[in-house]
Amino acid sequence: MTKVEGAETGDRGTGEAVQAIVEKVARGERVRRRLPGGGRIHLDRPLPFLAVYRIPSGGGDAETQGLVTAEPAYLIASGDPDHQPEVAELVLALAATLRTVFGAFLVVEVWSAREGITAAHPEEPVSGARPRTVRRPTFSVVTGTLAASDPSVLSLERTLADIPLRPPPLDIEVIESAAAHPPELPPLLPPRETSGGGIHVLGIEVQPVYRQAKTGVAFPVLLRTARRGLAHALRQTCHHFAITHTSLRAEHYDELGRRTPLEAVWEADRRLGEITSTFDFLLQVTPVNTRRVWAEFERGGFAGTPVFDYRPLVVDVTALKRQLYAIRTDRIEDPTLAHLLDDTRDETDRRITMLADRNTECFLYGSLQVYGGVDDSLHRLATEVLERLDPLDEEEDGALFLGAEEFAALAERELEYYRGIEPTLESVVEVSGEVPGVMVSRGRLLVSKTTSIAAARADALIQHEVGTHVLTHHNGSVQPLSQLSSGLAGYEELQEGIAVFMEYLAGGLSASRLRTLAARVAAVRCLTDGAEFPEAFRELTHRYNVRERAAFTLCMRVYRSGGLTKDLVYLRGLVSLLNYLREGGDLEPLFMGKIALAHVPLMRELRWRQVLRPPSLLPRCLATDVGAARLDRARSGLHPLQLLEEEH
Repeated sequence: MTKVEGAETGDRGTGEAVQAIVEKVARGERVRRRLPGGGRIHLDRPLPFLAVYRIPSGGGDAETQGLVTAEPAYLIASGDPDHQPEVAELVLALAATLRTVFGAFLVVEVWSAREGITAAHPEEPVSGARPRTVRRPTFSVVTGTLAASDPSVLSLERTLADIPLRPPPLDIEVIESAAAHPPELPPLLPPRETSGGGIHVLGIEVQPVYRQAKTGVAFPVLLRTARRGLAHALRQTCHHFAITHTSLRAEHYDELGRRTPLEAVWEADRRLGEITSTFDFLLQVTPVNTRRVWAEFERGGFAGTPVFDYRPLVVDVTALKRQLYAIRTDRIEDPTLAHLLDDTRDETDRRITMLADRNTECFLYGSLQVYGGVDDSLHRLATEVLERLDPLDEEEDGALFLGAEEFAALAERELEYYRGIEPTLESVVEVSGEVPGVMVSRGRLLVSKTTSIAAARADALIQHEVGTHVLTHHNGSVQPLSQLSSGLAGYEELQEGIAVFMEYLAGGLSASRLRTLAARVAAVRCLTDGAEFPEAFRELTHRYNVRERAAFTLCMRVYRSGGLTKDLVYLRGLVSLLNYLREGGDLEPLFMGKIALAHVPLMRELRWRQVLRPPSLLPRCLATDVGAARLDRARSGLHPLQLLEEEH
């Protein structure tokens, strides 16, 4: 992915500058250039449309100006009367050049409604008189040279109504008028240039509901919603215009979006990655003395509350937060990428706070913010699984077990298979005394020296750890957005849901495994209901017949550091994934990196825009006949318990 630097300076004469811009456009090159009067032009590539905002001569409106900067082709121009001939010259030159290429060209001007002046009532209020009260639609679409029945206008009206600024549908007014420009400014183009010559104009007047009326202070959440919503609406509108008026053909409207993010995106992504790489959250909140504590807990008759020890904190929380919020995401023009980075930064902030709150009651509150709690529906499912499945653990009774080195050798063989497809795969297997069980950290598969894994479960566990966690880390690492390898906000639920589902596709999802996932949910519910560690332990062993050593491990995972609700995401993620598949969802986008289900539409958008690429590696089990058959069965709609049924 090419990365665009900041704007070029425009220090040449107006005519020469316009000529230079037009020549670059004619050669198919991108343009980013500063203009007189605080203006800027950005052309991602030659396209048959241009979004325009003119800065009022009395002062800028940064919020409304930001509504057009999400577009792949936009112009911010001075609204000062002295600059209007230059602005018109530039717009006309661009329109004429690109009309020749595409057969038609659309100029969309966006402006903010002023008190007492609207697109429907453009006359100035009488001096000293109270402005007339008129209806204030959220958006007024001024048709300009297009008919109100034109597909472009109809698309704009429909998509603007769906922007969630207020309970939709929003109040949208369509005004059939040639005056598709701010009431206080002249037309961008002379009428003779837009009368039947293939150059069209369209206007959008916006009620500034994203800022306070009296103070002018912005409402940040509403402003972000307006930017994303208008970008989506304009993209669909320009797509309709392109396929009905021009020679440009695009299969999907997102193909017309920005393809080349600015350097501000990569800078924010890089700095966020540097911060998240300074600590391993799970290692920092996981006890290092579980074997000794288990022995003490057992000797004490399972009555005392265990005391766990943790690794020393490796980060300065205050300094890390200063670095985190020094990242300038407000400079990112692309609202989709800004949204992804903002949300990931917010979740990183919560995790850093949790590190500072280890072994306090505040840790649990932070965990609830990041992972949520067990709702009644999930609790009922967990109870159903625990009560309907036989508590006997077939895997442990007379089964063959693999040690750490044997399991590591199998995992390394799996990695070699993927390296044969993608030689750049850098993941390794490490046998370590620093971790409990098996886990993936930054693409490395870590296996505890003391681990013992039932041979019948080995392949399923490899599909869980390598086929999901390692592959999504690798696929994310070869994307231009590095957060896809470390994880976007909320990614863990989908990750674990996919990982458990891969166990099913590999034929290794057993009754005892599903019981374990349900028991984790039951333990989290005990935690959030206020039960102490020994009470949760008794709930698992007495009510659900979980073996004592397994129940201790479950409770340790949930009660560590003050209360970590993360373990509910395995069963909740599996349920969400099964629902996604039943509704026709495709697995491939889920492997583009470590994402949440809510990110799937954004991943598709960024793929259409060619910002991201498809995943380079997919799990081996998807290519097998058995795996494909199981996937088809899941698409028909399955309850988690049905994953255990014999296949016909």
